[in-house]
Amino acid sequence: MEKGLQWETTWLDLPSGEHKKPEYLAINPVGKVPALIDDRVIVHDSTIINEYLEDTHPQRPLLPRDPVKRARARALEDYADAYLMPSLFKIFWQMRKSEGERDRDKIAEGEREARDHFAYLDRELQGREYFADEFSLADISFIPPLANLERSGFSIPDDFPNLKAWWERVKQRPSFNASWPD
Repeated sequence: MEKGLQWETTWLDLPSGEHKKPEYLAINPVGKVPALIDDRVIVHDSTIINEYLEDTHPQRPLLPRDPVKRARARALEDYADAYLMPSLFKIFWQMRKSEGERDRDKIAEGEREARDHFAYLDRELQGREYFADEFSLADISFIPPLANLERSGFSIPDDFPNLKAWWERVKQRPSFNASWPD
């Protein structure tokens, strides 16, 4: 929506292994989500999908023109994937289980790691409205993990005011509500 593109979303039930079924493996042989089908072109991985859309639809750019800000946006996008997401998954996978099956130690470990990430992100937002000064792929990369965290019953603690204010700004964007299922 940020680029003004129309799309159709197909949601997969990851806990049931729907992403490992032959129908999906024909789209992405490694069975990871997301994948984008653009006419006859199939693109895997959120980072590569975002770069592909940036290249094929340069109107409404989501990477800053300034090379320093552009590098910052890319570095923060990588941070979301490589650092924040694995910590939050420790929480997500446990919260999908019934109350009695949850591993409280794993949840606590994920929460401790998340706090460290939140502290870093809070510092990165000091004096900024968005991670690369303007809304970009850096911001977009944090939306799915933080929205899933919120849907799991957790929130960004109050002791990270920059991150919390950023999150509230992001949730006010029309694209946020348009991209999530009811």
